[in-house]
Parts: sequence; C-alpha cells; structure tokens
Amino acid sequence: MPSQTPPDHELVARAQQGDADAFGVLYDRYVDDVYRFFYYRIFDQQEAEDLTETTFLKAWEHLDRLRAEPGVNVRAWLLRIARNLWIDRHRVAKDVVALDALPSLQDPEDSPERQAQQHEAREWLLRALAQLPERMRDVVVYRFFHGLKPAEIAELMDMSEANVRILQHRALQRMRRWLEAHGVHLHL
Repeated sequence: MPSQTPPDHELVARAQQGDADAFGVLYDRYVDDVYRFFYYRIFDQQEAEDLTETTFLKAWEHLDRLRAEPGVNVRAWLLRIARNLWIDRHRVAKDVVALDALPSLQDPEDSPERQAQQHEAREWLLRALAQLPERMRDVVVYRFFHGLKPAEIAELMDMSEANVRILQHRALQRMRRWLEAHGVHLHL
C-alpha cells in the first residue's frame, strides 16, 4: 500500500523546525506551478528554472511567515513570492520575447494542417494577451495557464474575488474585440 504524504500544514510545521526533507516534499509538490508561472511570462527555460530556484530559496528563508495550520495555501504563498520576484525583476529589466521564439505546444500526432491551425491560433491568443494591461494579463494567466480558482487569484493578487471575476471578464472581452478587429475569430 503506497504511503500518503502529509498535508501541507504538517509539512510546513516540520520544515519550520528545520526538517529539510519536509520542505523537499513541498518543493516537489509545487515546483511545476512556480516554474510555469515564470515560463509563461518569459518563455526561457533556463531563466524560468533560475527564478523558480530563487523563489524556493526565498520561501525557505521566510518559512516562519507562513502559518502552519490546516487549510494553509502553500501554492498561493509560493506564487505570491514568485510574483513579487517577477515584479522586482521586471522593474530592473524590461525584456520582450519575440513570438517566434515561443516553443511549440502541438501534438505531433496531429495532421500538419491541424498543427498549423493550432500554431496560428496560439500566436494570435498570445498577441491578444500581450495587449492587456498587466493586472488583466495576470488574472488570465493565473486562471487559464495555472488553473487557479478566482479565490486563489484574489488571495495572490490582494484583491476581492469579485474583482478577479470582473477583470477576467473584461480581459476576455478585450481579447475577443482585439482578435475580431484583426479578423480572427476564436472562441474565448
């Protein structure tokens, strides 16, 4: 019978007492979420890995700030650290990634025609996303790239859940209008 890992609050409590293995379990549990946070902003694997590691170093250093109680949202806490690190990095360097540098996310089993359609649709969506103000873009990325619930996004971005829903709605409307203005009709 496989052993189950302890819940987050128990791992946090053990890690706060210096148990590096408990923190390692948290790392394994959330490293992909943090990595995706950075990757979908910079589309550079090495830099996303470096920023992910920095996020976990900061988390380890500030673990005492996290409350080790049932229901603790470690993922949201880590994404908040990542977001703050991103904001600091963005203030220092205003990098722009060319859309043709984006990796392909297509299924190799698809027909070449289907792959070309998916590639074109993805590029148009990313262009539309790039037109949004930063807060709207963050809501869309958190919601659709990370699969966070509106309540988690609200906690992460220090706003009400209603505001998150409003920003998401407005962002999708703006993206839809921008795409239609460019003659592109995608279902959003």
